[in-house]
Amino acid sequence: MRIKLFFIWSVLLIIFSQSVDAQKVILLRKAGKNKNIFYKLGDKITIRTGDPEFTAQGVITHIDDSVCTINHDYSFNYSKVNEVIRPRNFLLHSWRTLYLASGVYAIGSVFNRAINSDDPIIDNTIPIVSGSFIVLGTTAYLFRYRHFEHGKGWTLKVLDFDIYKEKYEHEE
Repeated sequence: MRIKLFFIWSVLLIIFSQSVDAQKVILLRKAGKNKNIFYKLGDKITIRTGDPEFTAQGVITHIDDSVCTINHDYSFNYSKVNEVIRPRNFLLHSWRTLYLASGVYAIGSVFNRAINSDDPIIDNTIPIVSGSFIVLGTTAYLFRYRHFEHGKGWTLKVLDFDIYKEKYEHEE
């Protein structure tokens, strides 16, 4: 029992005594609300800038105080960003499934009615159910991305945690 407690306290001491490797983080936030989205190095981001209208997407490779670099080749200034686009993960992939379900239901229903020698082979429920799947799939396709516009209160900021790391390293 004492060995287990000693081991647990030793591990906790080692974990808490290690310094945290701080980095710069991009914060997408809406003023006055508790809605925050963080981007760090290696995250995917899609932005739309102003004059000229330009959309860039890729992996964040460098974060600086006023400039961010995507895919090592495109740098943008945070003040030039008009919109950040994020995928809605559920809707991003569900539209294909709904289109597929529409076709599978139609083929399965026609096949079932043909096996059972029902007349007519295509009854009035097939277009209603398959059409509903197609409408839901099209709606999911249209709403698969969320747009965070700068004009509607969303802003980009850089949080630099390196300042705190340097402060605590000098005290030691």
